[in-house]
Amino acid sequence: MKIAILSDIHANIFAFRSVLDDIEKHDIRKILISGDLIGYYYWPDEVINICMNESLFTCIKGNHEVILEKCLDKKTHMNNYSKKYGSGYKYCKQKLSIDQLDWLFNLPKKLKLNINGEGIFLGHGSLNSADKYIYPDASIEEILKNYSKEKYTIFGHTHHSFIHSHNNKFLINPGSVGQPRDIGSLASYSIINLNNSVVSIKKVKFDYEKIVDFAMRVDEENNYLRDIFLR
Repeated sequence: MKIAILSDIHANIFAFRSVLDDIEKHDIRKILISGDLIGYYYWPDEVINICMNESLFTCIKGNHEVILEKCLDKKTHMNNYSKKYGSGYKYCKQKLSIDQLDWLFNLPKKLKLNINGEGIFLGHGSLNSADKYIYPDASIEEILKNYSKEKYTIFGHTHHSFIHSHNNKFLINPGSVGQPRDIGSLASYSIINLNNSVVSIKKVKFDYEKIVDFAMRVDEENNYLRDIFLR
């Protein structure tokens, strides 16, 4: 049985659709999403509609879902976070229905799953914090202390993909679908074959120029939202 691991979609429907098209080629039976469905970009309703209504998906929330709750609670939060991250939260406010927001905000912060007899821990940043970054060049001590008790431990958040293995267990970061920070023009996700413990990272082309053009109109002062795709 093969499962796909995604993270950090960030309301980028173009990258998300490209990854889903690629997933269809690999006989995937389950899709796990390690948080940050929204934030930064401009199509949260389309992303959430897919995740809400397709039985393949199991999702948790990331730090950007938590930020959105703050933004909808206080206007000052909306203004401050929008200056840093762009207009993505404003688009969430405009586009997301009450049902979509309820679904999003009621996602768990982490999950322990058993799929095909294998234990999987799904978090966003680290074992104890959605805001903690574990990069590929983290110390071995930092990596080892963030292994869960399950065979597969999964985090996102850094937007950098990597696979680490220790004592027949795996720590996996699938990278980012919507805002990859290693190779900006390639959406990143992971596949786990639970039958033989083979873990792979997949990189998928997407039409980032459409996002760049949109960001130049909507967030013309936030160069990061555009330049990140050129890494």
